[in-house]
Amino acid sequence: MRPIFFTKMEGSGNDFVILNNHTGLLTEMVAGNEMSDLVKKLSDRHLGAGSDGILVVDSSKDFPFQMKYYNNDGSEAELCLNGARCVVSYAYRLGLIQEKGKFMSAAGPIGFYQRNGTVSIEVQPPVDIKLNFSITVKRKKYKVSYLRIGVPHCVLFVNSYDDINVRELGQQIRNLKAFQPDGVNVNFVLNDKNTLYVRTYERGVEDETLSCGTGILASAYIATKLFLKESPITVDTRGGQLLATIKDKLYIEGSAKFVFDGVYYLE
Repeated sequence: MRPIFFTKMEGSGNDFVILNNHTGLLTEMVAGNEMSDLVKKLSDRHLGAGSDGILVVDSSKDFPFQMKYYNNDGSEAELCLNGARCVVSYAYRLGLIQEKGKFMSAAGPIGFYQRNGTVSIEVQPPVDIKLNFSITVKRKKYKVSYLRIGVPHCVLFVNSYDDINVRELGQQIRNLKAFQPDGVNVNFVLNDKNTLYVRTYERGVEDETLSCGTGILASAYIATKLFLKESPITVDTRGGQLLATIKDKLYIEGSAKFVFDGVYYLE
């Protein structure tokens, strides 16, 4: 049995297992073709540590570290901003970084600033933006917007925050032909005077999560375009409150909390 040491963290209710591969030890213990299976086992909420995804801290030639992110279905994604906040706090605890800097991700360099458990992440503006177009789900039409912030997002503004079956409708939209082959994360957004309320169906998790960082920024960005909403924007999720700033670059700020350290024994 191989002991896999890990740390459990959460950022506004989005929870992650973090693995340290900065020295290459994880690579020595887990072959590349075993990683997807390890992710599924560790993420399992009954048989593993339980998480929305797995974060791996790798070494990097030009940056203090590189972040790799895996959805809990074993697939790798380019970016997770709630995960990025957690990784920053984790890397700071390891002594890899100071309070301000950049690290590498599959989506490119990510800027950060952290102090006292609150972390701000800086990302490049979205691409592939398409505003206010119609989709049809089971003969019902919805007005949505689309953009990519490292990963693809669909933003749908709603009149009720609580009465939506996020899992059912989110899954249907996620699998529409219009969003293939990558699929899409689906954000249901209630626009209030001073606050956005966001619920997100995440691909890879294939369910609603308590919070999604890229989904929050996607929702805030679209709100500034469609409703001329002023930045910074307070965003409430079921996992907590975050602050989204939409400028030449995009910023998301919120907490990143340690839950526990543990060991998983891989057979």
